[in-house]
Amino acid sequence: MLPDMKITKKLPFVMIAFALLSAIATGVIAFVNARDSMIGSAQDKLTSLLESRKSSLQQYFDTIEHDVQFHAQSPLVINALQDFSNSWEALPNDKEAVLRDNYIFQNPYPVGNKGALLAAEDGSQYSRVHRQYHPAFSNMVEARFFYDLFLFDPQGNLIYTVNKESDFATNIETGQWKDTQLATLFRDINENPQAGLIDYADFMPYEPTSDKPASFIGAPVFNAQYQYLGILIYQLPIEPLNNIMQVTAGMGETGETYLVGDDFLMRSDSRFLEQSSILSTEADTYSVRQGLAGESAVGVIYDYRDISVFSAYTPIDFMGTRWVMLAEVDREEVLRDVYSMSRFLLFSGVLIAVAISFLGYMLAADISHPIATMTQIIRNLSRNKLDDNISVNNRKDEVGEMADAMVILKQNAVEQESLKAQFKYVAEHDVLTGLRTRQYALEELDCLMKQADKDGTKLVLMFIDLDDFKHINDVYGHNVGDDTLCLIAKGLQECARSDDIIARVGGDEFIIILPNIKSIKDSHIVVNKISSAMKSLLLKQEEGESNKKLTLSIGLAIYPDDAVNAASLLKNADRAMYTVKRNGKNNLDYWKQDMDSNNLLDN
Repeated sequence: MLPDMKITKKLPFVMIAFALLSAIATGVIAFVNARDSMIGSAQDKLTSLLESRKSSLQQYFDTIEHDVQFHAQSPLVINALQDFSNSWEALPNDKEAVLRDNYIFQNPYPVGNKGALLAAEDGSQYSRVHRQYHPAFSNMVEARFFYDLFLFDPQGNLIYTVNKESDFATNIETGQWKDTQLATLFRDINENPQAGLIDYADFMPYEPTSDKPASFIGAPVFNAQYQYLGILIYQLPIEPLNNIMQVTAGMGETGETYLVGDDFLMRSDSRFLEQSSILSTEADTYSVRQGLAGESAVGVIYDYRDISVFSAYTPIDFMGTRWVMLAEVDREEVLRDVYSMSRFLLFSGVLIAVAISFLGYMLAADISHPIATMTQIIRNLSRNKLDDNISVNNRKDEVGEMADAMVILKQNAVEQESLKAQFKYVAEHDVLTGLRTRQYALEELDCLMKQADKDGTKLVLMFIDLDDFKHINDVYGHNVGDDTLCLIAKGLQECARSDDIIARVGGDEFIIILPNIKSIKDSHIVVNKISSAMKSLLLKQEEGESNKKLTLSIGLAIYPDDAVNAASLLKNADRAMYTVKRNGKNNLDYWKQDMDSNNLLDN
């Protein structure tokens, strides 16, 4: 190679050439690996954040749906709707004008705070009813963070609201607001009211609240004779959605999560816009379109600001309405460190080239020493002297730095797995009691029922409700109520078998799934053991707190004797529990066929 070039020039030339090629190759490989690693890490982080927000939002939706279903069947709402309807009929012919004058125009409180009026001093039956129920409904709206509560009679008369906006006392079928989404929701429910039906109207500008975005959820109300009384509707606020979506922890400088509806308008506020972006900012992007089509993925797109971003997206469905949830961060922020590294590698390469050139020329001036050294090395190798040990762990050069970087990447991967495990735990466990969630229990119930069919065994579902729990909250406070729920949860865990599944399915409602039951006799033994243990626990609690009596009502249903699927088994156990409550509480009973008709009459 280069036979005509002197060694004093050949050796420096070869060394410089190969050193430069090695430096370039090493730099390119390092750049590509680091870029891919950073991009992969950013995408994984966006996906994790998206799943966390989706879980929180789904839990919020489930809570709202449960609240509406629960209150639509509560005696408070049933009695209030009957009393307000009767008092509405007792008003003079111009009912709308009378009520709007008393509760809006003559209301001493300012606009936006009209709901502070307890009742008008007109001596009417309506005002007496209003005075009776308004505090309870106001507390309900405030406690559950709703914007407003509406009661409609079947004719479309808005006979009660908490906040007394301009829609109060109007007819939603024929009045000024007949073309609003609230009117559409009313008609959808009113045309075919069914027990258990819940319907939802997506966000749209709502003129009675100054054209602010509003969404509504409602359910029909029936009395104990299954007579249709009217409709309960809640106006949902924006703040809970923003509270979930605008958590900035872990999002960096440009990261954000937000919601988009099927009209490509935002359903939550952007962290980058000073004004509210709900229903005012269009986000017609590739990610949104794919999400509306039911796809979930992560990629690089141009967002609603026309900025290149890494975008993770997934659809989220609620009551027949589909939104898309997105988690995005600017591409420039993700690749910022990559660009910095590329500049560093370029600068380092120039310095290395200069240094190697200088050393090469120095080497040419005193070539004998390197030759002697190489000769000695060759001689040692020929003698098989391989005692030198080169340890990568103690190196201070780029290889050592890369090893340290890989250690850090591994630590990050371990932390990500830990976060995923925590997210999974939160999704499957109740925050207060640590018990399994309703969703987890129902999924396991399906599996256990299939296993029971395969093994030829039975399965018992215990539906447990704490008697007079509202009284405990009202008298002793919610902290004591929470402690009581935790006490019940701990007691159930201690007395249940190791393979039983315990879950909290409502405010003061629990279920226990008892698998591997060989016979009805075995079920009685297991159930009585749990019931006796809980009674002993609650009796000891009463001895410590004599003024607080704690009892349980327990309903039981057996698979496959009492039901053919999980939903009907849960429903029958629930009916058995309500039969116990109706017959005096503090007892247990198994589901029987005649309970269906009795519960229909009670509802």
